[in-house]
Amino acid sequence: MFGYIECNRARLSKAELERYQSIYCGLCRNLKLRHGEMERLSLSYDMTFAILFLSSLYEPEETVESFRCSVHPLKVRMSVQNRFTDYAADMTVVLAYFKAMDDWKDEKKSSKRWYADKIRDAYREVEKKYPRQCQAVASSIQELDLIERDRDAHPDQAINCSGRMLSEMFVVQEDFWSNSLRTFGYELGRFIYLMDATLDYKKDIRNRNYNPLFRMGKKPEEMEASLSLPLGNAMEVFERLPLVQDAHLLRNILYGGVWQQYYAKLRGKEKDHD
Repeated sequence: MFGYIECNRARLSKAELERYQSIYCGLCRNLKLRHGEMERLSLSYDMTFAILFLSSLYEPEETVESFRCSVHPLKVRMSVQNRFTDYAADMTVVLAYFKAMDDWKDEKKSSKRWYADKIRDAYREVEKKYPRQCQAVASSIQELDLIERDRDAHPDQAINCSGRMLSEMFVVQEDFWSNSLRTFGYELGRFIYLMDATLDYKKDIRNRNYNPLFRMGKKPEEMEASLSLPLGNAMEVFERLPLVQDAHLLRNILYGGVWQQYYAKLRGKEKDHD
């Protein structure tokens, strides 16, 4: 479901790119230290966005370190971590576990079940710490599975279910910002589900899988307006929040980066949304 919430590198300054990479490297190192090498395989730019977004809102103290990466050993790299890096690492495990289990049910590939088994203990530890978020993901995936088995289900049922799943992941703690963060996560989750369905359209036809576009009567190239609705709702919440740190970088992701795969795959080019 994930893999779309990344930056448009061509439109960032050198300093912004370095900041983005340092947050990503911090998450990578945190995943290894907190959970292990196996869990680090699920590293994503989606959670890098979550760290940047939550850090901009709450402005936590950060730890900056230089290090040498075993994958890229020739250049000294920078790692930035804060309390939301810990949280993002834990949520990465949650999403990875349920995605592996869901893929196992859908595809029956032994590698998916094997990976889920390998990270199950890490997931159980996170579940103890964040039961609300884990329950939201578990119940949403279960509900989504039932909806997708019912070929007559209304598309909004699946789209909204995905939104509910992500809404709780953006709420680290119950406070003044909780309602705004839930709304933001809900709308972003709806966008991600629709984007995933749009880009998987041909594959789903071939494999006879559920896809909301079938019931919507739309083809991928006709989806820009439908995708813009939930994303626009998310950006309305975003613009009302007092975000200063990394604001341009965050806008780069939400206004441009999230569209890159859509235009690369469906139009053969990248469209400027900045």
